[in-house]
Amino acid sequence: MPVSVRGPVGPRLRLFLCGLAAVAALTAGCAQTPQTSSNAAQASRDASPTAQRADVVDKLTVFGKDECATQDATRVYPQCARFVREVANATVAARAAAHGPAEQAAVTAAANSVDGAVDRLTKGGCLLPPGQGPAPDPAVCGPALASLQDALRALRSAFGS
Repeated sequence: MPVSVRGPVGPRLRLFLCGLAAVAALTAGCAQTPQTSSNAAQASRDASPTAQRADVVDKLTVFGKDECATQDATRVYPQCARFVREVANATVAARAAAHGPAEQAAVTAAANSVDGAVDRLTKGGCLLPPGQGPAPDPAVCGPALASLQDALRALRSAFGS
């Protein structure tokens, strides 16, 4: 058994001291990494609104090629819940990325149309998986998705080319 100046050192005390030393070493080495990393990322985003805008435009362009944006809305709406959520989330970034009063007005109007279509799809039960809740009505869901398709095209167009 190891002996210290004060006498024998028990295995529990030794384990505790080793654990304490390990925690101290880990926290000392990593204490400033998250702050520096997040500050650098934030500075990069703040310094590059053009990159943010380009990312939003790219995302909207990709969404515009999805089958949920290009196919007959009355036929594809049952498979489009994820698409609808992603487009709805993109409106926040789109509003933030718009530059100048004219573009901001056009983006806001189109994003509001997207939000309205998403609300109609949600309230109509169009985004629920099969077997959850009442069966969605194609007479509601098809036109709501068609409205979202139009609003998505308008949102992408609001950013120009």
